[in-house]
Amino acid sequence: MKLEVLDKENKKVSEYEIDDSFLVVNVKDDMIHDVLLAYEQNQHTGSSNTLGRGQVRGGGKKPWKQKGTGQARHGSIRSPIWKGGGVTFGPKPFKSRILVNKAVKKQAFYAVLAGKLKDGEIKLVNDFAITAPKTKEVIANLKSLNLKDKKVLLVMDAVSPNFVKASRNVEKLTVVKHDNINIFELISHKNVLMTQKALEEIIKRKG
Repeated sequence: MKLEVLDKENKKVSEYEIDDSFLVVNVKDDMIHDVLLAYEQNQHTGSSNTLGRGQVRGGGKKPWKQKGTGQARHGSIRSPIWKGGGVTFGPKPFKSRILVNKAVKKQAFYAVLAGKLKDGEIKLVNDFAITAPKTKEVIANLKSLNLKDKKVLLVMDAVSPNFVKASRNVEKLTVVKHDNINIFELISHKNVLMTQKALEEIIKRKG
């Protein structure tokens, strides 16, 4: 399979050939689903926390006597039925983990990558470097590539501090280095822009 390699002006500068065997990955959809589910679950911090009636401050004194006031009986203003009281069966800190072995994650990732390559959802550029940390330069490059205002995943072989500054305010643009890309980002972005070197490193990593 041959892919066109474009420059920042959206002009073809060369071709990059991928071995057809790289595009053949026999993986069931269930495996991809399991890896995706594990990724999403493992992003949860599990830090939500509430206080029960025994943990909320105050409320030691009975608010009024048991009988004779005409009001309902209460033993504490920290009862769950009072505003500012404790929470009944509220959430506590808990972080669950779904474990998936590395071989399965690797297979699922390359299956999704191969699918995107075959569907033409990955566009290759020879370089996406900028001359100064200016957001308008990044936007101009995306506009030339017909990707302005679209949800784009940009995979680079190297991300400079200047590029981080220039791209962080670009709406709908996610920038990752080739060794940090994951299956969730690939699936959630229909438009994937990669530098040729980044794709070469990803293919090399498959072994």
